[in-house]
Amino acid sequence: MLLPAATAQAQGTLAGTVVDSASGLSLTGASISIASISRTVQTDRSGRFIVPAVAAGEYALTARYLGYTAATLRVRVENGKTATANFKLSAAKTQLGEVVVVATRTGQAAALNQQKAATTVGNVIAADQIGRFPDANLGDALKRIPGVTVALDQGEARFGSIRGTEPRFNSVLVNGERVPSAEAEVREVQLDLVPADMVQAVEVSKTLTPDMDADAIGGAVNVVTRAAPAGFRLSTTVGSGYNFIREKPVVVGGVVAGNRFFDNRLGVIGSASYFDQQFGSDNKEGTWDRTSTGSPYMNQFDLRRYDVQRTRRSASLGLDYKFNEANTIMWRSLYNSRDDWENRFRARYILGAPNASGIQNTEIRRQTKGGGPDPRVKATRLEDQRMWSSQLSGEHLIANKATLTWSGSMAAASETRPDERYIDWRSRNVSIQPNYTDQQNPQFSATNPAQVAPTAFTFRRIEQLESFTEDRDMNGRIDLLLPLREGEKASRLKFGARYRGKEKLRDNSYNFATPVTGSAFANLGLTGSGDYTVDNNLAGNYAYGTFSTPEYLSKLDLFNSSQFRLADQPGEYAAGNFDAEERVTGGYGMLEQLFGNGLSLIAGVRVENTNIDYRGFQYNVDNDAVSPTTGSQTYTDVLPSVNVRWEQSRNTVFRAAWTNTLARPNYFDLVPYREISLEDNELATGNPNLKPTRAMNFDFMAERYFENVGLLSAGVFHKRITDFIFNFTQFQARDAVTGQTFSQISTPRNGPEATLTGIEVAAQRQLDFLPGILRYLGVYANYTFNESEVSGLDIEGRENEKLPLLGTAKHSGNLSLSFDSKRFTARVAMNYQSESLDAGEGGYNEDAFFDRWADRRTDIDANATFQITSKSRFFLDANNLNNRPLRYFQGNRGRLMQDEFYGRRIQTGFKFDF
Repeated sequence: MLLPAATAQAQGTLAGTVVDSASGLSLTGASISIASISRTVQTDRSGRFIVPAVAAGEYALTARYLGYTAATLRVRVENGKTATANFKLSAAKTQLGEVVVVATRTGQAAALNQQKAATTVGNVIAADQIGRFPDANLGDALKRIPGVTVALDQGEARFGSIRGTEPRFNSVLVNGERVPSAEAEVREVQLDLVPADMVQAVEVSKTLTPDMDADAIGGAVNVVTRAAPAGFRLSTTVGSGYNFIREKPVVVGGVVAGNRFFDNRLGVIGSASYFDQQFGSDNKEGTWDRTSTGSPYMNQFDLRRYDVQRTRRSASLGLDYKFNEANTIMWRSLYNSRDDWENRFRARYILGAPNASGIQNTEIRRQTKGGGPDPRVKATRLEDQRMWSSQLSGEHLIANKATLTWSGSMAAASETRPDERYIDWRSRNVSIQPNYTDQQNPQFSATNPAQVAPTAFTFRRIEQLESFTEDRDMNGRIDLLLPLREGEKASRLKFGARYRGKEKLRDNSYNFATPVTGSAFANLGLTGSGDYTVDNNLAGNYAYGTFSTPEYLSKLDLFNSSQFRLADQPGEYAAGNFDAEERVTGGYGMLEQLFGNGLSLIAGVRVENTNIDYRGFQYNVDNDAVSPTTGSQTYTDVLPSVNVRWEQSRNTVFRAAWTNTLARPNYFDLVPYREISLEDNELATGNPNLKPTRAMNFDFMAERYFENVGLLSAGVFHKRITDFIFNFTQFQARDAVTGQTFSQISTPRNGPEATLTGIEVAAQRQLDFLPGILRYLGVYANYTFNESEVSGLDIEGRENEKLPLLGTAKHSGNLSLSFDSKRFTARVAMNYQSESLDAGEGGYNEDAFFDRWADRRTDIDANATFQITSKSRFFLDANNLNNRPLRYFQGNRGRLMQDEFYGRRIQTGFKFDF
């Protein structure tokens, strides 16, 4: 091993912290340079830095941080001892005539400093920066990052896509460890589980180094929980709001408290957050078919009203104990829960092909979704999702040379849906006169109004189901960093190993409940029912009509055999139950090399072995028999990578990377199940032969940072993706096993090869060069262009068709205009993403007519803050100002598939810092 000549000399250690002089908060990513020995280090998330193996003598250390005035301290290093240099940096000041404005963009400064110092291509957003946007959860905050688009659930961002790749191609981590998913059929993590105010920073890595897990084709999102402050900190948030669509209140609250004890050795920080809103959505949905002459017509149309109460609770605890400058251990834990109490009222039109007069013979169904009588269920469909993670880690300096880091963590996510209930009524052979003049707002009128009166609807059935999903992780890793040479051309060798064990299961049950005596269920007009039409249906000029009330449904004693007969329906759930275990063992080695003049390289290789065992069930439609199925997969990936960084000047950075990454199949897709939906006459099957998706990635990025806390960047990227997985659907298809014809048969398949090429540009700048009050203005803007193409798709008739990757929006971007003065800040933010071929319920179908597309979407939000005193602020957030809907279309934009509106929401309150 090569050792520097200085090892024969007397040596010591330099260590210290960098904090904000006004608030005492730690500054992450601050640059500490020692010019005389050509060494530079950055502060960690606690604002700490350490420089080992420094020859005895006197040194000048300079701390730099964007938006702050640089500071220099002189310290003396003695043999075998640790010299301390603690910096307190002051925010830079700008003279505006006779007014001195102190920079308030500390969160933005923290993010840009960390991003600038990073070895990979990526983005960072800090807690204060997140607070500058009116974003309630982590997903909504992520959509502000270049190249990130989101999928919505009830108006909130739930899953994220990075650089045009579907959510399955990306990973979500908490403090560097992958966290499990509460969703049964997918790997992606629910971003709406994590409140935006619970994190210290969010790091999005778009290229990977060998010491990072490889399952991130698009990128890795690392949620960093709060670290203990340098001194006492207590802040609280209290607020309320209003949701216009259902005219209900919003309640928000939060607290953060932290301090250091025992001569600053022990750091403690805890935080909690609460968010409660009652809201809903107005929705219409449809699917289209073709007549024998090829004319499109709607074969199913839904009107849906959702009434929802969503409550998020979150808590975190962070501890760190510094035995000395060379040995620190940390404990970090995070708990999130989200309860959705939902009632849905669905009017479904099942439409036959139009006759010569254009009349469509129709069955109309009225369905209420609710729950049982338990007080926690509250007569609703309760979706109880929870996620927690706990991690113990350590950092140790060995012999004043090598750095050893380790961590062990446990995490779990679950979703419970207890006593979920549906009651269905129907009116058959209704003659409907459709009006397709506006295919976005089709109208359906009964030629005989008596056929749609409540008394015309007879009982169809009651469904009762229970659902439980759990995903558990156990992780461990160890890393060793060995310095080979110090100075301007320093080199370091890093290697390590990791283990990740996962177990995921789903356990569902499903029953039909039939009344013993049917007199009370003769028609909808005789039961506990109500008209759920709203005065202003945002989805269009539609009346929802009469449905059973949730209260009536909840009071039905379904488990009383004298009143109802419960019939198990294994065809609806048995094939969906499974238990899967996955073990990933990995190791890596990499070299970090400085070449002088700001040029550095990280090169190495990562090896990951994946072993999956799964147990599922197969349902035999002929005899209702359920039989177990088992399977396994084992494969090993060798993944080399190179990352190059050139700091051409103090504030100009170029980056380039060649990396290899992968995305593993969803567990459920591997199970050889056969799942039949009797209501929709649909069949879904698993595919135990699925291969993981692999990608080779090339990236280049140029960045120019500004001392007034700004950035201008531009980059290109290219991905070659093999064995991508898509859901293939055939319509009116014959099942080879049973000979039965289903309205659609779906199965996951591997595609051949796809390419994804993109351009990414971003700019953020305070416009302090403008005259007068205009100097308070600031701009935040980014744009990403994605061009993807799937080649050789093995679908008859579509082999030569140019198709994009699923979930890839060609255009996405953000534009925000802010006003920042000493006491008042305001921001208007716009987020845009263009249409994309749906990766969720869509996939590649037998022809383009059936393809499901997510339509383009623009979000406009705003917020403002007024500083009342140095310790208190008033805030106002406004979301969805343009009342944008969630839209899907079939084949082309003219054919509606879904149009869901959420209305506007405002919230206001106070934040106090003590």
